[in-house]
Amino acid sequence: MAVARLIWKIITYVLLPVLLACGSAGCSAAGTDDAKSPASAPEQTGELKEKPAPEYATGRINGLRPVAVIKVEAGPKSVELMPGGDRIFVNDLYAHKSFVFDARTFVRLLTVPLPDEPVEADFSPDGRWAWVSLYNSARVVVVDTETGTLAGEVSTGSIPKEVAVSPDGTWVYVANWNSNTVTVIDAGARARVKDIPVYATPRGICFSPQGDRAYVCIMGGDSLAEVDVNGGHVITRRIPCGQNPRHVVSSPGGDLLYVSNNLPGTVTVVDRVAGTVLATIKVGRAARTLDITPDGKYLFVCNYEDGTVGCVDLEARRQVFTYPTSKPIGLCVDSRGEYLFVSNYAPPQITVLEIAR
Repeated sequence: MAVARLIWKIITYVLLPVLLACGSAGCSAAGTDDAKSPASAPEQTGELKEKPAPEYATGRINGLRPVAVIKVEAGPKSVELMPGGDRIFVNDLYAHKSFVFDARTFVRLLTVPLPDEPVEADFSPDGRWAWVSLYNSARVVVVDTETGTLAGEVSTGSIPKEVAVSPDGTWVYVANWNSNTVTVIDAGARARVKDIPVYATPRGICFSPQGDRAYVCIMGGDSLAEVDVNGGHVITRRIPCGQNPRHVVSSPGGDLLYVSNNLPGTVTVVDRVAGTVLATIKVGRAARTLDITPDGKYLFVCNYEDGTVGCVDLEARRQVFTYPTSKPIGLCVDSRGEYLFVSNYAPPQITVLEIAR
């Protein structure tokens, strides 16, 4: 019995650990030195890591919840999210002022007196400079968003409305409502380069993510004018998009364009490269300003004459609900997709809504 116990201990405490170690480490007949060599050692793959969470909200949107009301003075025409996502910029048309608010606390940071009625704005990539169109003055002004002062101005065509800055900050495009042109501005030189004639009233503008193309809503017609930015700012084709197009935004990847059509109350989905319509989505009367959530899954639209904001599910391609709000004319989604800011003509205010998921 003593001999049997000794043999059992040798097997259990000496031979078995060696055999297990060799099995897991890939021991070879060449001995332990070969097993430890880099050539025969197992590849170290490490632990599996979870993918980092996106920096924006995801999931199905269930509705909108009121959070706050930001009072302004008279007729806020537009509200824009500024680069960096921590501020919003409001153009108060009839007050002849623009305002900057904190996008989280909703505290007013700046009041910018202007010489005329501000309509729309866009920004340098760093957010330092705001380009603001002035309705009756045939010009845009440059606002220093740190000091709230005017830093320059550039002449445009008659009744400038939409303003769009190219992704690299080189060019500023301005849609001139009354002169049927788009003014091209060299942002660095702050100089007017040329006017692009269009066949009818222009309104919304957006650039491709690469900045090589711009898309102009011809609100007096039924198409987008595609502009070759690098090829001399010339129109290369007309893309059908629906009657009376007012506003256009790009999908996050830039493959799709979404266009609001004012008269029929629709949103058109356009394949940007092919230049073809993929779908037409019925929304509400007088579909105006659009904005897309950061995840690219939902679109919000001002249904001006209905007095609602519509939420469009872009995968289902239908408006899934509306939220009542008085005279919605402009809107923007915050950088995390958690809040929606709506500019209301009357009463003059910015309505802050939580996006419920």
